[in-house]
Amino acid sequence: MLLRGKVFIAFALICQVYFSVVSCTPKQIASDITSQIFKGGAPSFEMESDIEIGENSGLTMIKMMEAFQHDNPKNKNYLVLLSRSYAMYAFGFLEWNIMKNTGVDEGKKAAAEARAKSFYEKGKSFGLVVLNRNAGFEKTLTKDLDSFKKALKGMGRNNVPALFFTAFNWGSWINLNKDSPFAIAEFPKVEAMMQRVLEIDEFYNYAGPHMFFGYSFGSRPAMFGGNPAKSKEHFEKALAAYQRKFLMALVLYAQSYAVQNQDRELFESLLNEVLTTPADALPEQRLANEIAKLRARWLLDHESTLF
Repeated sequence: MLLRGKVFIAFALICQVYFSVVSCTPKQIASDITSQIFKGGAPSFEMESDIEIGENSGLTMIKMMEAFQHDNPKNKNYLVLLSRSYAMYAFGFLEWNIMKNTGVDEGKKAAAEARAKSFYEKGKSFGLVVLNRNAGFEKTLTKDLDSFKKALKGMGRNNVPALFFTAFNWGSWINLNKDSPFAIAEFPKVEAMMQRVLEIDEFYNYAGPHMFFGYSFGSRPAMFGGNPAKSKEHFEKALAAYQRKFLMALVLYAQSYAVQNQDRELFESLLNEVLTTPADALPEQRLANEIAKLRARWLLDHESTLF
């Protein structure tokens, strides 16, 4: 009994010291545990087969995470998950609404564009909270490009999720603000961030860095930094990494490289491949594949306006 009592007292003292050091409350501890549940359960959302369910539940999930993050603002899991969720929701659903309303309902298209810009800005801001914890990154974010690139060299694998989704949000926001010279001027830093992700883990998020550069090099004319050879190289690496089962890579390949280079045969081949490949060929990305099929059909239906 005496030994058991001493053990209990020692345990109580350890707990007291721990909580005084980390300043944790029971509510914060519960919130931290919940963040792990959100992180572990996030893939189940991406396995959804019904696009409408995905679109409606996606917003609910985002607002729930925001509520937890508001009460636990330093938790990295919530910040990265929110950066990811805003990026994926805007790209998957809002950009699809922009596409399908083009030439049909300009009012709805404009509303979707405004929402997408807002979502990408929010996603970027959540990601930057994490990245700015690195003193070198925060110090050089507003400095010259060379200094920024040097700071990025000091960021490692644990920074990859925040780097990737912050760059994804930021780059997508710039893509929707092409008429702004100030927005375009920010793009080299976005490229530098994604280049760092490519160097650390080129196949992160289903070869996301390769798709980013494939689309970036493929959608621009040469005078504005386009490079068809590099675009094709990146897309082919992205496709090979998942045996051509991640269908959004095929759509982006067609939408950027094939259109920019007026390769109609490749355009049709890529998009027909999307339509004939089962959406569950990559079960963990069923939702993205279903959305890719919608985009492929739309692009083929509007082929005559692109060539």
